[in-house]
Amino acid sequence: MGGDDYITKPFRLDELIYRIKALLRRTKAFQGETPELNSNGIRIELLNNRALKYDQILELTAVEYKLIALLMKNSNVVLSRETIRDKLWDGNGDFIDDNTLSVYIRRLRNKIEDDPNHPQMLLTMRGIGYKWNVIRYGSNR
Repeated sequence: MGGDDYITKPFRLDELIYRIKALLRRTKAFQGETPELNSNGIRIELLNNRALKYDQILELTAVEYKLIALLMKNSNVVLSRETIRDKLWDGNGDFIDDNTLSVYIRRLRNKIEDDPNHPQMLLTMRGIGYKWNVIRYGSNR
């Protein structure tokens, strides 16, 4: 019902403060934003935490949802692996295995791409990172 974090007792006060600051950062990120992102037949409803492909709900994990929203917010911009890890895991990306991001990218491609083996939307920029490619369709889509 909106909860996205928890702390088990006993906890350190500095840990509580860190988590509150992270929550405030995420809240500020949504202020002043448009409530939807649209690109390549994918629609992200930011206020509902929901993603759709051609009006069909995509079954995404929380990390997959954050990943696609981050990439679509930065369309046609190459995001480094480090930047993505830091954004997805609130600056704690140093503790995430490098392969973990690759696994999430692959799973997301399998859900959004028409042909995941030949991606058109979620592109790998070798040695740099990833990019959401806005495809210019003709009038038939």
